[in-house]
Amino acid sequence: MANAACPISYEAVDHNASRVTCLFTLVALAAISAMAVVWPGLGRVALILAVALTLDYAIRAWTRYPSPMQRFARGFARMVGIPEKRSDAAPKRFACRVGFFFALGTVMLLPLAPPASALIAGALLFFNVLDGVFDFCVGCWMYSTFLLPRGVD
Repeated sequence: MANAACPISYEAVDHNASRVTCLFTLVALAAISAMAVVWPGLGRVALILAVALTLDYAIRAWTRYPSPMQRFARGFARMVGIPEKRSDAAPKRFACRVGFFFALGTVMLLPLAPPASALIAGALLFFNVLDGVFDFCVGCWMYSTFLLPRGVD
């Protein structure tokens, strides 16, 4: 179920670099959650990191340009010898749009309710574990299950 019948579009992304991006995002989300709950004195640092992650998601979701995290992940993947593997961009873009709203929720709740913010970040962290470690993109699955049958691109 690794590719969950992802639809075909005219754009492609490097699937392996996308998985590395998920792993880097996972680290950022773990740091945000830890700073929000375990080390509340670092709340301002957590907020800055969460805002940066949200902006990174926005770039990935709504532009055709690689985000800073994507560039870093692509460079890291090449440095350690992970080969490029092309896959459809549409489901990944949809997954980034979903991730953006989770990240935005994390930012909005962080100053008001750090534990609730950490829960939202934890859910997004879980989705990144599924994609980055187990190669199961929940957003791709949602895209192919709920949006593709309706003809949404």
